[in-house]
Amino acid sequence: MKKNCLCDLHLHTMYSPDSNAAMKDMCDAAINAGLKHIAFTDHIEIPAFIADGYDKSIAESFNEACELKKIYKDRLHIARGVEMGEPMHDLKTAEALLATYEFDYVLGSLHNLLGDVDFFYYDYSSVDINVLMKRFFNETLDMVRWGRFDTLAHLTYPFRYLPKTQTEVNYAPWMDIIDEIFRVMVEKNIALEINTSGFRHGSKTMPDAQLISRFKKLGGQRVTIGSDAHKVADVGKYVEDGIKAANASGFEYIAVFQNRKAKMLSIN
Repeated sequence: MKKNCLCDLHLHTMYSPDSNAAMKDMCDAAINAGLKHIAFTDHIEIPAFIADGYDKSIAESFNEACELKKIYKDRLHIARGVEMGEPMHDLKTAEALLATYEFDYVLGSLHNLLGDVDFFYYDYSSVDINVLMKRFFNETLDMVRWGRFDTLAHLTYPFRYLPKTQTEVNYAPWMDIIDEIFRVMVEKNIALEINTSGFRHGSKTMPDAQLISRFKKLGGQRVTIGSDAHKVADVGKYVEDGIKAANASGFEYIAVFQNRKAKMLSIN
């Protein structure tokens, strides 16, 4: 594996509500971990953009990322990014955000269904999981059809919280929708994130090898790697395993982004 392909394009800092990590400390940790490329992707939950103060936090995140991009330019490639959650729940706000900032990199994600709570908060013993996941994948399909982001983050996010998450998942009930998600992503050049945070919880990548391989079979060319770190100690964690998972599914390159344009890094 080439060292130049070591990257982490999913990092949360003190400008996300669930992190207190300093950006500069994350940069230093990335260098110490041998990373060449990182992206700061602080949370923006679009439906709560004003109510939860994301309008202010993203301005602070972007501005500091701009400064650090200059300071570290000879040591680390830094992408000024954002994790844009639930853009379809308030499309006007999502599009205004993209028009306001010159992001290098935009993650699209879905943490909750329209009008509902984060999947973290469900009591899964009282939920029809088949129905829930069908809704989730259909909302994800709507999001990729809109497509104004670079990478689809943690496609199997809800499975992090489902019972028996460490067993092999049977995707058959939703495979037609997943296939359509992948076809649209291929058409729009949207990358699939291989999120390595599952390894920190004794599980696997999100999505797992089955879906990474399926994306490749349906014509996928772009994958990105992200640790989803919220702590300095987790920067770059298991990214090599994520790259190996990509390679095992037939991908020869990892994508990184600057100015919303992909650069393909050879794995071998």
